[in-house]
Amino acid sequence: MRPVPAARLVLVVISGLLLTACGGSSSAPPPTAPAVVTTQTPTPSRTPGTGTWTDGAALPTAVSEVGVALLDTRIHVLGGYVNGHPASRTHVVYDTATARWTTAAPLPVALDHVAAIAVAGAVYAIGGYDASGATTGVYRWDPATDRWTAKTPLPDARAAAAVVALDGRIHLIGGRDRHGDVTRHDVYDPTTDTWSTAAAMPTARDHTASAVLGGKVHVVGGRPGSLAVHEVYDPVTDSWTSAAPLPAGRNSCAGVTLDGALWVIGGEDPGETRVYPQTWIFDPVRNSWRDGPALPLAVQGVGAVAVGGTLYLPGGGPVAGGNRQTSRLQIFMIQTAT
Repeated sequence: MRPVPAARLVLVVISGLLLTACGGSSSAPPPTAPAVVTTQTPTPSRTPGTGTWTDGAALPTAVSEVGVALLDTRIHVLGGYVNGHPASRTHVVYDTATARWTTAAPLPVALDHVAAIAVAGAVYAIGGYDASGATTGVYRWDPATDRWTAKTPLPDARAAAAVVALDGRIHLIGGRDRHGDVTRHDVYDPTTDTWSTAAAMPTARDHTASAVLGGKVHVVGGRPGSLAVHEVYDPVTDSWTSAAPLPAGRNSCAGVTLDGALWVIGGEDPGETRVYPQTWIFDPVRNSWRDGPALPLAVQGVGAVAVGGTLYLPGGGPVAGGNRQTSRLQIFMIQTAT
């Protein structure tokens, strides 16, 4: 048996330092080791919505009252007012990877206030105004063939409606038919090419901002007038609830989910006399709005999409109404934590 040493070494870690201490005889009680103290490097933080506006490559055509859809990393801009004239067959595509615009197959018919959305690998153009008023048309664009195909029409004519994609289906909400604002909520299944009905939106309105946040559909603002209404659809319960209203009424504004929040961008006043540069950001945890980064150029009649941490806002009307359009592509890049 090995003899017991008269003394021993005790290693103690204190705040990351290695100390050597002499122990007493083996018969003495062992020293009590000090508590280990650990520290954490603070995680860099920033205010959500912090970043910078820049300009991207200008659109080939100045447009407003368009449909905007994101398919993969390409932004499709459909229809709209051109040179102050309503209803066009515009279809231009911005590749966020190359920062270049190209043209694609034009819409089958000239439209403005058309609902545009991408789902199941294709772009859909739904409703909108043609020369005779609100339409029921539904068209699918195939990126493999660059062709439009007519699909099952809407149950009721619609223009200036909210549109989102959720769980592989298209939700078309509110808007105007040929008689006025509606609360209708129609759901399109691209796998069966069929329409069904979901719970109607509580408030009839058009020219709203809409987006999906946390698996729920948010529809904000709109006409008649300029509303501050904020209603939320839960697909699990097929029901609507109210959330915090906008700080002020807006219509013809854009909605998008970015940086874990709902953004509402631009818009105009109820009398179509003023366009606003304001951006508001909704926090679903606090159920509250705060000011976001103001637009360099105030616009209305515009759509927005986000790719990663970058927001894209193509075209729009820099004045109220449809008399003027811009070809400007406004881009907001979220600042990463440092």
